[in-house]
Amino acid sequence: TIAIIAGGPGTGKSTLVNQIKKPLEEKGGRFVEGKFVNFHQPDVVLTAALDTFFGILFDKSRDNPKQMMLLRWRIHDAIGSGSDALLNIIPNLQKLMTMGDEHNPSSHSTRGYNTSKRRGDIGIRMKYLLVKLIGALSHRSHPLVLFLDDLQWADAMTLDVIRMIMTDPDIEHFLFIGCYRDSEVGLAHPLTSSLNDIQNQGTNVITIKLGQIEKECVNSLVSDALCLPPSLCVRLSTVVHRKTGGIVL
Repeated sequence: TIAIIAGGPGTGKSTLVNQIKKPLEEKGGRFVEGKFVNFHQPDVVLTAALDTFFGILFDKSRDNPKQMMLLRWRIHDAIGSGSDALLNIIPNLQKLMTMGDEHNPSSHSTRGYNTSKRRGDIGIRMKYLLVKLIGALSHRSHPLVLFLDDLQWADAMTLDVIRMIMTDPDIEHFLFIGCYRDSEVGLAHPLTSSLNDIQNQGTNVITIKLGQIEKECVNSLVSDALCLPPSLCVRLSTVVHRKTGGIVL
């Protein structure tokens, strides 16, 4: 299943997604998140999100070395001989995979690596490896959520990786959540085509639309905030609604 949240800026899309973090963590789940920014290297968002995630895992690795060892083996089995390519663009994955083993054959220095390579098309092989990496992270005891915000600015490579993940029958215990501004995504937008392709291949796509809240809801919020009866807050809440347009944030 893929969950898509659509709405305008400030409607609370990201805030809604963030509500699952605590209960997910309590059940041993993992959360990877990234955000696209207009005109700012969209093709590095996914790898940057994974790099941040692995950085957090590395910092916690000493708390549960056995668990980290099992994860390292799953990742190694999944990406095999292609590990060097991923280590180059996800430095914290390299730290995790070579932790405590200076003689690990997969431990290669990335010194001199040209980071501008991240900006180009990373190719079919790299997309395949990213899918396998996500599959290794998704486990029954550690379900994985991947959240990407502002998908209206996503690049073709990332959209294709998402499609490959969601249609891979070997990936389980995984949920993808995406947010986008519906005012910027029409029928001809690449995101629309990608979601249609995913759905046509048998994946359930759930779309949640967030928008402006009604005057009555604003009045209830103001009433609760001020601890006053709703009838005494009508004038104030009307002004608040008019100035904010019913946008929550």
